[in-house]
Amino acid sequence: MIKQRPDVRAQLEEIEKLRSALRNAEAEVQRLLEEAAARGALVDILHDVMGSLSMGELFHMLARRLARALNLSHSSVIFAKSGDTHGTVASAHEDPQLENLQVELDKYPEIEAALAGEKPVLIPDIWHSDAYRVLREAWEKDGSVISVRSIIALPFRLDLERTGVFLLRRTADKASLNDADVEFAETVVKSAMNAMRRAHMVEVTQADNIRLEALARTDPLTQLLNRRALLTQLATEVERVRRYNAPLSILMIDVDSFKEVNDTYGHLAGDQVLVEVALLLARTARSVDAVARYGGDEFVIAVPETSEAGAIAFAERLRDKIQAHPFDIGKGEPLRLTVSIGVADFPVPRVETAEDLLDCADRALYRAKAGGRNLVCA
Repeated sequence: MIKQRPDVRAQLEEIEKLRSALRNAEAEVQRLLEEAAARGALVDILHDVMGSLSMGELFHMLARRLARALNLSHSSVIFAKSGDTHGTVASAHEDPQLENLQVELDKYPEIEAALAGEKPVLIPDIWHSDAYRVLREAWEKDGSVISVRSIIALPFRLDLERTGVFLLRRTADKASLNDADVEFAETVVKSAMNAMRRAHMVEVTQADNIRLEALARTDPLTQLLNRRALLTQLATEVERVRRYNAPLSILMIDVDSFKEVNDTYGHLAGDQVLVEVALLLARTARSVDAVARYGGDEFVIAVPETSEAGAIAFAERLRDKIQAHPFDIGKGEPLRLTVSIGVADFPVPRVETAEDLLDCADRALYRAKAGGRNLVCA
């Protein structure tokens, strides 16, 4: 049996130690690669999903994702500008109830520094940071228990007016945040800001489109549907009647002697009368009814699922309500006005379109006017 010499045995032991160290190093490299891949995937996910979320949802999601990716104990978004004394919490992963909470910025030196310098601030350990010396003394005096150890304050600019900070923190039981964490968080937040600006532009565009659509459908004086919108709605209702054989009626309403109001009291008073008539009609109609200003002092109400008899009863209620209403135009005693109403229903012979139905109601209105006004005719 050959015995190994002591120097050979020592060399073999050294080789085994090197192999072990190499295996550990390879394992650590693999762990770092996997972590980098996971963080890269997070950035990809943010790119993919952020375009479909609202501003508030984006802030909540981003705070949550950063907390998970960086193993944070606290992850919040605070709106503030450089020089402000207070900031507003927009989102807090650790406590959703903190939303819109006002915070005193002099208790967060890292936020003040990040806003002033417009660059990230890293404090690996607040217990050894000069920035926290005054606060540490205050905590010692009042016996405050502070669990946080390391902090990243990452400033962002949403637009010309709105700036703030992502406040990322870890407690003392976790490893301190470092430069690599800052770099990762900054990459994610920059990507998120681009997505948020796009989301904001989409929200503004959608709101503008809604306003423009409302303007295109609304009479500017009475805020009722205009003639164009009424015709569109009536065409839809006529098709629904054809499909389901459900009744549809319309009321054409005209303010009696309205020209005298304009001639006697002026057009501003006449406009006020029309606005009040519109309010009476809208408040009396059902939510499913379409109330429109047809033109001048004429109004139309489309009443789905209503036969001619039901429409006549509804028209009589409207006539009574307007006749009893005092129209105060600020010039002496309130005016007392009446309306004439023509009623038409569908389906009936020789009525095929929305225009035909309106023509029937117009003829009925003419009969009410010719019969002495303040009448309902079908």
